Amino acid sequence: MKRIAKEPFLAVVMLFIISCLFLFVIYPIVRVFLYPSGKELITVLSHPRYIKAIFNSLFMVVLSTSSSAFVGFVFAYTIARTDVPLRKYFKLISLLPLFSPPFMVAFSYIMMFGKNGIITAKLLGLSVNIFGWHGLWLAQTIAFFPIAALMMEGVLQSIPPSLEYAGRNLGATGFTLFKTITFPLARPGVAGAALLVSIQVLADFGNPIMISGDFSVVATEAWMRIEGWADVSGAAILSLVLLVPSFSIFLFQRLWVGKKSYVTITGKSTQIDIRRIGSFMRWFLFAFCSVFSLLILLVYLALFMGAFVNGWGFDWTPTLRYVREIFSRSTEVTNSLVFSLLAGGGSALFSMVAAYLVSRKKFFLRRFVDFTCILPTALPGIFLGIGYSIAFTRPPVDLHGTAAIIILSLMFWNIAMGYQTGIGAFQQISPSFHEAASNLGASSMRIFKEIEIPLIKGPFFSAFIVSFIRAITTLSVIVFLATSKNVVATFSIMNLVSDGFYGKAAALTCSLLIIAFLVLGIAKLALGKRFELFKV
Repeated sequence: MKRIAKEPFLAVVMLFIISCLFLFVIYPIVRVFLYPSGKELITVLSHPRYIKAIFNSLFMVVLSTSSSAFVGFVFAYTIARTDVPLRKYFKLISLLPLFSPPFMVAFSYIMMFGKNGIITAKLLGLSVNIFGWHGLWLAQTIAFFPIAALMMEGVLQSIPPSLEYAGRNLGATGFTLFKTITFPLARPGVAGAALLVSIQVLADFGNPIMISGDFSVVATEAWMRIEGWADVSGAAILSLVLLVPSFSIFLFQRLWVGKKSYVTITGKSTQIDIRRIGSFMRWFLFAFCSVFSLLILLVYLALFMGAFVNGWGFDWTPTLRYVREIFSRSTEVTNSLVFSLLAGGGSALFSMVAAYLVSRKKFFLRRFVDFTCILPTALPGIFLGIGYSIAFTRPPVDLHGTAAIIILSLMFWNIAMGYQTGIGAFQQISPSFHEAASNLGASSMRIFKEIEIPLIKGPFFSAFIVSFIRAITTLSVIVFLATSKNVVATFSIMNLVSDGFYGKAAALTCSLLIIAFLVLGIAKLALGKRFELFKV
């Protein structure tokens, strides 16, 4: 603290970080809690419609989390522990939904498997109603299993193959080996992935609003309270219903799974090639991953086809009119790009500075900064959107219809990822560099500028890219904040789908995808191996 007192600029930075966390994270949460009255709380939560929506949401959490975790584990096991052909391509394909709008899977499956779907109606001659819980289950499984696969793959790769060799030498083979050695050691990763997916499913707004039909969930009901009845209090109450289980799962993951330690390496590890698996299992896993990879690729096929045909399901004449219409909607696309660049950059910068302070300094409210920077992970996007709508669309801070309210909401919704990346980066930098420079009289800010920043360029740009992608593809955070003055592409896409303009919606979605993948390609070229998500 004495050193901080001698460096006023550092003190100002700390005060700025703490003030922003209070204003843009804590304050909106508190406003949601305080906005509805006790009478309104009882009225809404006792209504049969919303009780049903709560049970539907919990039902989908159990169903979609189970299927996503299972498919994710099979993918992760295939990629990390087997010699299955094309496994690197399976990984690459499985990453695609992570960088796409959250509603894209549901939208594409309506076009592929709906009443006028090209597969169900055109190829198979079937009349299929994909709307409902079963369509939502399929969409959420495809949308969220890549999250589980990515987490589980890291855990499976950390298990030394020598342990399995030892098990084989003791007579264990096949499923017995998997059951007694591989899976028990992977259990923390499986549990952590399942908890993270359950938060995503619970908070999902894009897929339900597109494909759930009459199967209402809490997120869509909260939207209807405002869109249909202009009832902000009712929406706030329903968002609180989402927050309680989401925050509980978040705390459980942090306090229980985060403390588990399954040590598998006690000395210098030796790289051992993974032994070939049996022929039957090898081709079973290949077929399994191929089917789900095809389901992912169909998402993109449907979108790009939809953007270039005159009328989906009834007029397959090729056309460029929907592509040309994108230029008439240049405002939405430009807003999405500019807002996301500013939010991504601000989020990465803010989170890295916060990570530096927590990692390198001891100060009052240090634990508050640490916890609050992680807290947005537990906040459903729809909850944060309602919080900003209540907190910042009326005096004393009225940002209604401005770009600032969109940028700030997206920026602080994404700080958790950048912060965790920053903490990991600073933990890899030996404190001795900092101590040596400090002993030579360098100030904290000079040390940060000349020593720390050059070493964290890779993590910073990785945090920026991930924040940018999440910002440009999100719907739940901005759906309560977008107006005609600050409209973004995802909001327009939702309205176009609701009105049945599939071609226009597909073309606009494709424009977002092209922007997202262009940015990802540039990041890959610029950062190379330092951009971890692209290691295959």
